[in-house]
Amino acid sequence: MTSTPFDSLPAPADPTQELEGLIRLLQGLGFRLRWACDGLTEADCEAEPVEGSWSIGEQLAHLTALVRWGRRALEDGTAGWTGNVEENRHPTAYVEILEDLDATVQILRSDPGALSRAVLTAGSPDHTFPSGYLVNGPWADALHHVGQVVLLRKILGHPAPQHQPFLGQPPAAE
Repeated sequence: MTSTPFDSLPAPADPTQELEGLIRLLQGLGFRLRWACDGLTEADCEAEPVEGSWSIGEQLAHLTALVRWGRRALEDGTAGWTGNVEENRHPTAYVEILEDLDATVQILRSDPGALSRAVLTAGSPDHTFPSGYLVNGPWADALHHVGQVVLLRKILGHPAPQHQPFLGQPPAAE
């Protein structure tokens, strides 16, 4: 196998040094999620367009769990992975996720030290991971799953509204 950049990740640096960049990443995640989910229907959320794949509803349940995991780690100092939620699989589930993301950003702004104190636990027995793993763990995974929602909507023939994530601009008014 050919070695390339990013074959592995180095240990995370102290993320509090780049707090505003991290906040911007979370804001970008929220913006992309908001427009990836605009106009979802119950049928969209329940459809399984590729056998064995998660439906959009299941993607939303996983996104809920990922964002809550990060938020709990910042709020409580330690948070364990509890698995996907059973609720929050409906067309407006993204609103609750956005509220959790906004609360996460507010925690970071009001108590920047919460980031350096945050610890994630996962596995059995629990393994502990410092706060830098929030980035390549739940938050990077959340970005991935937002992309899955976008792709599944295209496969279903009901694509998300055209918006401009780079510029942070919503769809143009019709």
